[in-house]
Order: sequence, then C-alpha cells, then structure tokens
Amino acid sequence: MATFIKNMMIVLIAANCCMSCTTSRVIENSRIPEVEIDTFGKIWINDKPVKLGKIGRTLQHAGFRREQEVNILVADTRDRRTMRAVTSDLVKRGFTRSVFITNKSATSSIKKKR
Repeated sequence: MATFIKNMMIVLIAANCCMSCTTSRVIENSRIPEVEIDTFGKIWINDKPVKLGKIGRTLQHAGFRREQEVNILVADTRDRRTMRAVTSDLVKRGFTRSVFITNKSATSSIKKKR
C-alpha cells in the first residue's frame, strides 16, 4: 500500500511539473513598446509616424528579428480594427509574436479625519 501511494505521488508531481512547464510563458521586456497606437489611431515606431502596411518592413529595417516579441502600446480607448490591421501587417512580414500592452496607472486618495 505504501508503494502504491508513493508511486501515485510521483505521478502527480511529474504531471504537475509537466503541466506548468508547457503552459508558462515569459513575456520579454513589455515596458518598452516597439510600436505605439495613439488615441487617434496613428501608428508610431521610434517616435516617427508609420503608415499602416509598412509596420513590419519598418521594424525589419530597424533591426528587429522575426522571432522577437513586438510590444504594441495601445491607448485606453482602443480601436480593435486598427489592432487587427497592425497584427495582420506584422504577420505578413513574419512577426508572429505580438503583445498589446496598455499604460497602467495607479491612483490613490487620502481621506481626512472627521
């Protein structure tokens, strides 16, 4: 009976390790966006405006590799159509790892004593 429990524990631990290894993924430095989409839908790379359809080519000329993650900063009021178009342009050029990020902000309030 003790061997059965020991074997079951080993199987459960091995299964747990395999599950966590296959599902975990580390995002590269997402604090630095390569592409920015502002609130007006304009696309920027390295503080220069880029037309839709030339994003992948511009990133390649800037030295980005296809296997890298492309961090795309979007405004709080996001336009899904522009996001899909940017993703489509990147996939056409071979960039398959795109991550959309937003600016996070924290607010705090201090209440006075009554």
